[in-house]
Amino acid sequence: MKKNYLSLILLLFVSIITAQNNDFNNGGGDFLWSNSANWSLGTVPVASNNVRLPLVVESLVDTDITIAKIQTAFATSGDAAVAGDSNLTIDVAANAVFGIENVSNNSVSLIFKGNLTINNSTTAGIANTLMRNQNGSNNSIIFSDGSVLNLTTPLEARTGSNNNFSFNGSLAGTAPLRVNANTISTFGATSNNTGYEGDFVWVGANASVIVNSANNNTFLPTDRKIQINAINGAIEVNGENVFKGNISINGDRSFAFDVNKNQNSMGTITFAGGTADGTLNLDIDSSITELSFADSSEVEWNMGTLNIIGYKEGVLRFGTDNTGLTAAQISQITADGVAGGQTLALETDGSLVLASSLSIEDYDYQNKGRLSFPTIVSNKNLQIKVPITSYKIFNLMGQKVQSVSSKSEFQEINVDNLKAGIYILSIEGKVSERFIKQ
Repeated sequence: MKKNYLSLILLLFVSIITAQNNDFNNGGGDFLWSNSANWSLGTVPVASNNVRLPLVVESLVDTDITIAKIQTAFATSGDAAVAGDSNLTIDVAANAVFGIENVSNNSVSLIFKGNLTINNSTTAGIANTLMRNQNGSNNSIIFSDGSVLNLTTPLEARTGSNNNFSFNGSLAGTAPLRVNANTISTFGATSNNTGYEGDFVWVGANASVIVNSANNNTFLPTDRKIQINAINGAIEVNGENVFKGNISINGDRSFAFDVNKNQNSMGTITFAGGTADGTLNLDIDSSITELSFADSSEVEWNMGTLNIIGYKEGVLRFGTDNTGLTAAQISQITADGVAGGQTLALETDGSLVLASSLSIEDYDYQNKGRLSFPTIVSNKNLQIKVPITSYKIFNLMGQKVQSVSSKSEFQEINVDNLKAGIYILSIEGKVSERFIKQ
């Protein structure tokens, strides 16, 4: 009797799960989600429903609806599109974590043309809603031109029978878009994420993102970042001035940044995670004339390496003057075409050049101001804008208190041993400038 009772409970449980599938059959003939006659359960989908799309039609979300999951059916034989001006919300809640699945065995596309919100209410944004392609080798999930994908909780692209995802509309919301192992996410020419307040996070090995956003549209907004938490990730940027945020390499991960168009307002580069020794391989196309990062001198670099492929003098910039990187950070840059023994430096406009190309004789005092900075020194070293080989420091009584003459060039002067006061710095006997030691 107990065995039969248990079997009855299991049967009831399976029935409840099966009952959650609500298929769009267009029984009412008008393609509208608000028409209960268009659904296999005879009711408009509710939050506990898994909506399936077995028909080759474009259904219209004409009223705001929340569901647990959306997917094609195994036998769907053509592209299934979801359009409409109302909002469709996917809340996986207590159901399976896959909120979007293309499981057709016939290699079709699941296409979103309207407004889709990802909101996992049960976990309050901690866990991820997942999406993937299964079964059909050429299945794809596409967010079309004009669509809005609103992420109030994270959405993650997962590997499957086909690992391609296309984003041709806009991202909105504050939660991250995560890319997992071996996935390829392409942002098309019509994509524009200007209002997006989330980040892009690499969470699986060999994940890549291709950015074909039109020139001056936005892939990554200012103050947002791509966060690299997995090895061998990559991004390819093919639109001009579309990347405006930051790059953060976590731990010992390696990441390839392939940039093929000018970018005039990028953010900072960070190597985070304690004694991080990650690597950013920055591959600069030969056509690029301007690749400008923000001042990164105040962010972590730890033991990270910036490896530049396609290095050309004056193309890559950090900030707007030669304080955009510290001397230690510059020493962590490697670049092709820079032979052993050659050192890099920042020009007064922030561009990365060979230190040997800088000279006190060529310095334009009238337009570029002082050679040394800052004028008030506390716990920082005194910096020199061009490489020098000698200097002398005098107090206001004319007494020499410090001097160096070296065969090697340098651009930093340690003044820790000086007492507080006003001093005169004589640079190679050619320039004299005052500074204050606090």
